[in-house]
Amino acid sequence: MTGLVCLALLLGASAGWAGGLVGRPAFCLGSDGVAMTVEFSNMCYAVQATGAPSEEQGDKVQTQRGLLRATFGVAPGLDVDLALGTANLSFPDSPADFSTFRSEWGFAWGGGLRAGYPFQDELWQLQLSMNYIGFRAEGETANSQKVLRSEYVWQELTPTLTVGYRFGQLTPFVGAMQAILFGVRETEVEFLGAVKPALGGKQNYTDGKQKPQGLMGVDWRFPDGYFLTAQISASGQGQWGFSLGLAQALK
Repeated sequence: MTGLVCLALLLGASAGWAGGLVGRPAFCLGSDGVAMTVEFSNMCYAVQATGAPSEEQGDKVQTQRGLLRATFGVAPGLDVDLALGTANLSFPDSPADFSTFRSEWGFAWGGGLRAGYPFQDELWQLQLSMNYIGFRAEGETANSQKVLRSEYVWQELTPTLTVGYRFGQLTPFVGAMQAILFGVRETEVEFLGAVKPALGGKQNYTDGKQKPQGLMGVDWRFPDGYFLTAQISASGQGQWGFSLGLAQALK
């Protein structure tokens, strides 16, 4: 696993952390199909700020991920997958006088389910998918008087609807996605060198108010079952994403 994470970090750095909500082949694999994908993603969301410095504001949050995904075709037009890798979390727009919150890279896990129609091999396919990713993120933001330390169990559930059409080796696709953010946040507040337990604590959170994002992408098939998939998404509300995946489909 250490070697895999190092490979993901190396490839991600060279790609500028272009990464992947999708990276596997654009169409469903079919019965008994298997694909292995190295994928990277950079997602930006707008969330309600937490903590005293910016309670009334909406914050931008970015998360970058490098994953190894295994996809299994369990029936015609039905795939399931599992993913392991690494991820981080940052709040790039810090409140006045506070440092930027940026977590270290941590262990990430995920999975997904997608159904495609028609079931048989055609030039087009309509897909409904559900993707999940979770990871732990720890970091802090501080000014001359206060330190706010936060630990997240960050989780995303993303239903997506797409339609694609195959032109030779290229398969462009378009669609829409809706991110649902949830998890657990634990905070510790230190003021003038003393921890203030009453100002911190643990809480569950759910953010189902993310704007739906339109998306477009392309899947490029190479010899020996290799696929390169790229996708961009945006809502027009400061929320966007970019993903890139390299897969090999096996039978």
